[in-house]
Amino acid sequence: MKRSVLSLFVVALLLPGTAAGQSDSQSKSATPKASTISGKVSQDGKSLIGKNGEPWLVANPATLAGHEGQQVKVECQLSSADHNIRVLSVETVATQTKYAVNLGDAAFRR
Repeated sequence: MKRSVLSLFVVALLLPGTAAGQSDSQSKSATPKASTISGKVSQDGKSLIGKNGEPWLVANPATLAGHEGQQVKVECQLSSADHNIRVLSVETVATQTKYAVNLGDAAFRR
């Protein structure tokens, strides 16, 4: 009698642990982690060329509307198997203005 009660108690303690482990592994695979990629949006807005030259196909190109040809930083979910990203947020990155000096200009003559 004591053995059966003890074994039922042990089984009752183990069941919630296995159920919790299954739900944790399912939730991790269902929602990919957010990542940040910096790069230039293509002219058609359907892809993003990373700083390292790596192209990413955008699953939801409507989020990049109005940013065509611009340097951006996007927070996204990666699908590295087929090189797709789902954009969550977009932030325009300020580009540096390059200045050229011409020593022959009037400002440099004496």
